[in-house]
Amino acid sequence: MKINITKSVLLEGIQVISAGVSARTTLPILHNFLLEAYKGKLKLVRTDMEMATVHFINAEVEEEGSITIPMKEFSDIIKNLPDDKEINLTLDENNKFHIKSGKSKFWVMGTPKSEYPAVPEVASENTVELDPLELQKMIEKTAFSASTQETRYILNGLLWNNTADKFEIVATDGGRLAIASHAALPGSAPFKIIIPTKILNEICRYISLIKPGKDSKINVSVSANQVSFVINETTFISRLIEGNFPNYNQVIPTKKNISFDVFSKELLASTRRSALCSDEFGSVVKYQLENNTLTVTSNSQTMEFSDELPVVYTAESFNAAFNPQYIIDVLKNISSEKVSFSFVNASQPVLVEPVGDEMFKYVIMPVRV
Repeated sequence: MKINITKSVLLEGIQVISAGVSARTTLPILHNFLLEAYKGKLKLVRTDMEMATVHFINAEVEEEGSITIPMKEFSDIIKNLPDDKEINLTLDENNKFHIKSGKSKFWVMGTPKSEYPAVPEVASENTVELDPLELQKMIEKTAFSASTQETRYILNGLLWNNTADKFEIVATDGGRLAIASHAALPGSAPFKIIIPTKILNEICRYISLIKPGKDSKINVSVSANQVSFVINETTFISRLIEGNFPNYNQVIPTKKNISFDVFSKELLASTRRSALCSDEFGSVVKYQLENNTLTVTSNSQTMEFSDELPVVYTAESFNAAFNPQYIIDVLKNISSEKVSFSFVNASQPVLVEPVGDEMFKYVIMPVRV
């Protein structure tokens, strides 16, 4: 194998595949990535057996070939090579991968492609096209509600529920729920799958990296236990999470006995201040509604906080308490000027909705105090 390439192009390719996959592995080969050269392209592949990234970059390929190379060592070498010199990559018969730029020379020991795990191909019978920026928005404004506890594996992913009426992305950790709704996807068969949060976060990172135009599309293909995302020269593949996602519609409040609107930024700032009053048992923010005023309070063994915000509310006094981080996570992901809170009563979940934006809904369980 013999390749000539610029540092900027090679670094861009490394950046795409370097994140996302887990660094914790008992298989030494998974610390490597696969590099294949053919037809004027370099194919870069990284996998951790749960998800994989495949990315193509342009290069001058004098001799085709393949090798797997340690990711960290190779990345560190390329970052420290001169910016203005072409990089020459060659592979010898002993699997030594030689890296040359100007007068600087390195070699790293590689491993044959045959020892690297094969990346599955996802059948494209059930494929939908999405706007990458719309998809990024739906993921980023829901993924924070997914569980990060390994014991709740079903909740470590986001539900994609595509019906004839609408397409929804849903996340929950058992104490809160986030729902992003989209118009029904045209030409797509209904499906209900759970996609690991890890790969969805990686897709959002990539979309931010490439800054797609308004006409760009991302193709999502679903098979029995795999999902793939294809955009430009990059493919992301992941296993699906198997199991039954909770019936989220059951916890969405259908009655609005008590409700108020409040400025999002003001409530976010106040709730953040309340979270400073925490102790070894955590923190709780208390909301009291009375006489057109929302009083925000919190306390610990050594601290106490209170604040008042104007709202339109003239009914009888009402109190509710929440984990402040749940409120903060929602408010910092809301783009609207105002947010609406709707309650059945103080012990039932609260429905939080951006005023003027019907795309997103959030449900938060109250805290008993």
